[in-house]
Amino acid sequence: MPTATLPRLLMLATAALAGSCSPTAMTADRTAAFAPLTWYDLTRRPRPAADVTVAYGADALQKVDVWVPRGAGPHPVVVMVHGGCWQTSIADRRLMDWVAGDLRDAGVAVWNIDYRGVDRDGGGYPGTFRDVAQAADALRDHAARYHLDIRRVVAIGHSAGGHLALWLAG
Repeated sequence: MPTATLPRLLMLATAALAGSCSPTAMTADRTAAFAPLTWYDLTRRPRPAADVTVAYGADALQKVDVWVPRGAGPHPVVVMVHGGCWQTSIADRRLMDWVAGDLRDAGVAVWNIDYRGVDRDGGGYPGTFRDVAQAADALRDHAARYHLDIRRVVAIGHSAGGHLALWLAG
């Protein structure tokens, strides 16, 4: 049973894959606007940096990067969960830095969580799920400090993180 109790937690689980949008289904003038973003396109951009990192547990992977927009707030929040085939050896929260930076620039705060995957001590079931729940609960504890509006929260995830975001919202 998840311990996450954020009020009105909404879920938008995304498993964005390059090329998942078929250009043949679009008009020619819209094709360029929706061209797939390749891994190279993404990673050649400068990697933005989070404003602060918060620990929600004792393990080195039990961290949250907080991305706070300019302005007084309170800011709407995206709870972000990275993918990586459930394995932290494949990906960690840094995979989401570019989208977190873009969201921050658009005026949305990001609570980008890391968790122990199935390949780490304490990860798997139920550890990974407990990590995600603990990280989400920590948002409530730190919201005032970073001017985050926990009445306006959306959870998103990439790949395996989409599964975890969906579970968290449930």
